[in-house]
Amino acid sequence: MTAAERYPAAAVQAPELSPAAGEDRTVGRVVELASGLLMLLDEHGITRRLPLDARAQAGRLRHAVKLAVQTITAAPSSRPPAPASPDRAGELRAWIAAQPWATDSGPVGWVYLLCFRDPATGQHRPLRGNGAGGQFAGHYWGWADDLVRRIEREHRNSNWKGPGRLVQVALRAGLTFELAWLEYPATRGRERRMKSKI
Repeated sequence: MTAAERYPAAAVQAPELSPAAGEDRTVGRVVELASGLLMLLDEHGITRRLPLDARAQAGRLRHAVKLAVQTITAAPSSRPPAPASPDRAGELRAWIAAQPWATDSGPVGWVYLLCFRDPATGQHRPLRGNGAGGQFAGHYWGWADDLVRRIEREHRNSNWKGPGRLVQVALRAGLTFELAWLEYPATRGRERRMKSKI
């Protein structure tokens, strides 16, 4: 019969502690060493041969080890909680909330890019302005809450006087256009950011 079987309190092992818990780890190590010492004393029968005051101290140490182990195992773990399973919908909502168009105020609609083309060849051909600076316009950025209405009733309407007159000027110069890029949902702020990138 071993000392661990004869004296179960003496063979108590300190629980594993996380490396982040510095003080708890030190206490755990002291408890483990004291428990090992008591176990060896009992295993070799030395405790019985000690003087009475030394046996009393060994008994106090055994009791302190027992209390320390109970305290450590009852204390909440200092480890961070395990991460929950990934919430894909939550991640998507967080990503959407971080997008600039999600924080823009105003109505949501379509941001689009029209590319001016030569109707005979279908090749890209910028509109050449009549100004002294030799201005060119090869594309038009726009925003609309109703894209079809915007293109059919406004850009193709020769009597239209509102925003987007550049497209009408290009049509009068003999060019045509195609829808080159489209984004939804988007706000007018997104349209302004896209214009400023070019």
